[in-house]
Amino acid sequence: MYVGFKQWYQRRVRGKIRGLAEPIRMLLHYAGVDFEEVIYEQGEGPGFDKSVWFDVKFNLGLDFPNLPYLVDGDLNLTQTISILHYLSAKTGLYPKSSNLGNISRFDMIDHVIQDFFIAGVRLCYSPKEAFEANKESVIKTGKGFMNQFSAALGDNKFFAGDEITGTDFFMFEAIDRFVRLDASFIEHDNLKKFMERIRDLPQLEKYFSSPESTHNWALNNKHATFR
Repeated sequence: MYVGFKQWYQRRVRGKIRGLAEPIRMLLHYAGVDFEEVIYEQGEGPGFDKSVWFDVKFNLGLDFPNLPYLVDGDLNLTQTISILHYLSAKTGLYPKSSNLGNISRFDMIDHVIQDFFIAGVRLCYSPKEAFEANKESVIKTGKGFMNQFSAALGDNKFFAGDEITGTDFFMFEAIDRFVRLDASFIEHDNLKKFMERIRDLPQLEKYFSSPESTHNWALNNKHATFR
């Protein structure tokens, strides 16, 4: 992708799914960054062939090959949190603090979001019988995370106060995935307002309103029980 600060980026993901790449896309759209995205699309069932990715996975010059990955000149990164932190700093969407403890706090929150996110993902990719049997308990676990997120947000607009950061996009995506599983999932007023606040950002109007937006893509890959 071509970026306003004269860098060339590529964002690559597996298939037309939101997956772990979506908070990165949200950040880039919010920051007004033009980017090139290359899709490795899984084959149809019953085989769900993944060779389009595995045939090239170890031939791309990535230090730790995985999806999603980011290429910025000579730099390559994998892992969602690493990419979010890099792009957050590059676009100025990083906590405005010189206090190492404050910065580390947001790193901690991002890793808690990852645990929350993955709990839902594992349910979605489980066999149908396990999905039905475990859905209620996973949602209950998710609501336990929500209690912590609500306490961390408090009366703030965003998790860094009045400043939006990459953490907010990761949080939005993780919560929205659980809302797809249970429409009544959000029980805390401050988190309801947080989600509305993200949706109302002028920079993301097209992202949320366009029929072509990746926000309308499936959450998970073709072999998942819940897409």
